[in-house]
Amino acid sequence: MKFITDGTASIVMHPARFKILQYLRQSKEPQFVEQIAKAVGIHPRMVSHHLDVLQEEKLIESKYELVKVDGSKRGVAVRMCISTHKVDDVLRDIRESST
Repeated sequence: MKFITDGTASIVMHPARFKILQYLRQSKEPQFVEQIAKAVGIHPRMVSHHLDVLQEEKLIESKYELVKVDGSKRGVAVRMCISTHKVDDVLRDIRESST
């Protein structure tokens, strides 16, 4: 019940963050902000905000990568995100507390 008492569970259960985490958990590869926004139906700026909160709690890992854009000689830095194993631990804590 550690994650219930320390507040991490309430962070995960926020509707937007829960959608984002579910999408990242199902993804086979790291996803960038615009992909996540499109998949979960949330504006990219709000997705970035929620990713910051999730990263602060170590529920996701993110790094910036240079990606080529069609028609451009330069790459663009995009934030690539993936969920961590801590998400599974928090969800298990939530399930166990509700039984």
